[in-house]
Amino acid sequence: MKKLNQSQFALLGLLSLGPRSGYDLKQLSEWSVGHFWREGYGQIYPSLKRLAAAGLVKRSTERNKGRPERMVYTLTARGRKEMAAWLQKSAAAEIPRNELLMKVFFGGMEDTRTGAKNVRKHIADKMAQCERDMEELKETQRRIEREAARHPQKPFWLMTLRYGEHMIRARIAWCGETTKKLNQIKKTR
Repeated sequence: MKKLNQSQFALLGLLSLGPRSGYDLKQLSEWSVGHFWREGYGQIYPSLKRLAAAGLVKRSTERNKGRPERMVYTLTARGRKEMAAWLQKSAAAEIPRNELLMKVFFGGMEDTRTGAKNVRKHIADKMAQCERDMEELKETQRRIEREAARHPQKPFWLMTLRYGEHMIRARIAWCGETTKKLNQIKKTR
């Protein structure tokens, strides 16, 4: 069997919550793991096909009167075992890629006033995005409380949510600090 990638493990994890179609997996991932792991349909369907070929998920056809057929995937015992083994391994190092920080880092290449103005706009955009992200996390928490109040995974879901909140608060603080520095640059030039 070919080595699985993180996207495939994400799908195995989502399927551990119950049988789902590719569409269902996309919808579930958007409000759950989508805050820190995004999958598109272009990744989901080929990954499901590979997971089925490896015997880690089982595919079945669901027929509903008056609706199109749906392919539903279920985690197999072998898939659950593979997921359990993966959960025990150390997490791979993250490879940072941040376009905003690249623009800040090179912001001084322009005329100082123009560069600071552009970076200030990028920072304001980032701050607004952080505020939207925080609201989205609050809605996710409400949804978890409403739909999974007694689910055994709930404490772990809330731990990942708290990580997101801490990261967003740190970004908001950085945006405020950076805006102050940018304003000082404007005054000294």
